[in-house]
Amino acid sequence: SFHKLGGMAALPKDVMAYLAPASASVYEHLSQVLAKVTVTGSKDPAANFDKISRSVLEDTFVWPVEVQPMKVDLTAQQASRDLFMVAKAVPHIETGIVGAGNAFADTYVPDIMAEAEMLQWSGCSLGEVEMCKVMLAVRKLAGDHPELKSVRFFGKFLGTGDDYLVCEGELTAPDEAPPANLAPNHPGRRNIEKVVHHNMLKYYVCPFPGAPWVTLPNLRLDQLLAVRAVKKLFTGNLAAPIRSFPPFPGETEAHYLRAKIAYIGVNTCMAPAGYYKEVPPDAEAQPPRLRPKIAAAGDWAAPEDPAAMMAMGAWTMHYPGIPEPDAFPEDFGPDEEGVWPTIEPEAYALRPNEEEPAKWSARPCATLYRKYSPAALRSRLFPGAVVVYHQKSFCCFYNGWGNKDDGLAYTPQMGPGLVMPLVRKDDVYKVHIPDTVERDEEGKITNTIPPEIPPRYPDEGWKHYNDEQMDLKDKMELEWKSLKEKEEEERLAAEAAAAEAAAEAAAAEAAGAEAPPA
Repeated sequence: SFHKLGGMAALPKDVMAYLAPASASVYEHLSQVLAKVTVTGSKDPAANFDKISRSVLEDTFVWPVEVQPMKVDLTAQQASRDLFMVAKAVPHIETGIVGAGNAFADTYVPDIMAEAEMLQWSGCSLGEVEMCKVMLAVRKLAGDHPELKSVRFFGKFLGTGDDYLVCEGELTAPDEAPPANLAPNHPGRRNIEKVVHHNMLKYYVCPFPGAPWVTLPNLRLDQLLAVRAVKKLFTGNLAAPIRSFPPFPGETEAHYLRAKIAYIGVNTCMAPAGYYKEVPPDAEAQPPRLRPKIAAAGDWAAPEDPAAMMAMGAWTMHYPGIPEPDAFPEDFGPDEEGVWPTIEPEAYALRPNEEEPAKWSARPCATLYRKYSPAALRSRLFPGAVVVYHQKSFCCFYNGWGNKDDGLAYTPQMGPGLVMPLVRKDDVYKVHIPDTVERDEEGKITNTIPPEIPPRYPDEGWKHYNDEQMDLKDKMELEWKSLKEKEEEERLAAEAAAAEAAAEAAAAEAAGAEAPPA
């Protein structure tokens, strides 16, 4: 036993020193040693204690595992995990009643998982797990922004660095008023008034589900018109400066992304014909409607044959369109009392889709039981845009790089021509031309040849030559020299004739003075 071995005092010093760094319990180790002696029946265990102790320690030794700091950024994974965490309801401090938590009953959120199932049939979904995270993120956005009338998942824009998950929220009233200090027909004011229907839609983006939603700036008319000619990849950084040709009238990628969303929505967001109706403005309504809008009709009936929804005539474009340019008369201005004419609010009408069959391709999502199969319409102009219809439900979705595919190789537009400086014959342009220096073998200067000065520009109306046409240059130089020599000869002849005439006149005058008077 342990007492027969003499207790702790009987342990050699080297055994204690060996056990200390191992961070093992001495009593536990001794119990294992005694158990091994009992099982194996070792002879003279006191004399062989060192060997038995070492063998037990080698059998039970475990290398210490040093926990290395993690170098992988798990921010996205942790944020997605937090979406599934539900805050515990706290009872009221006075009444003790447990609240219902964050409620967003006034903000309509569609069934995103049902839409994800339809998109999965069409082959354009982000995946069931990812769409579940998106659903939780969209619900959290709806709870944080009760001013929104409805919220839906618009799609995903791919970028070279990070991607953008885009969520669309509908406002009950525009949150930006045009500047009141500008004239009604001022471009700065019309840039905001003509896209008021676009700015009724608020867009929020984030790089991954669970990240904070960032609000995109409002749209301007000049941005919507300019984004049609720009093809550029997103970087994933909203603060990155936007540089493109033709120049885009925006400062950062956030403005470019907002304009690109509107341009794609104009061309890809569709609804079944008759599902929406146009509501004219009515100042006497409660609350007053100052501008036209589009609302659900409520009496739309789905066709009996779902194959009918694969025809382009069965759909209408309900997203706000690109406004027509203003056509103000020349005498547009205030009257004698300083009152400006009234400008009608910007129109918001449904656009039929019958004339655009070449822009979409439709197909059923299943070959069997087509009567119950979802119908998918894919955009040919914007790869990644799809509209899916199934049993009275439909959804519009986009997942792509944000660029239009027109079937042509992208060629940047030609820039404006270079502005050349004006050259006049009276201006003297001095150009420094160094002398030609000749040196001997020792490097000493033996001769300096001055540069040959070309002739000045000829007079107005004379021929000009191109430096690339050397033969014409030589010919015109010879003509110029011969003309100057001829002018010099004529000048010398005229001076000689004038001198001779003056001499004859002087001789005649002298002869008249010498003659005697009659």
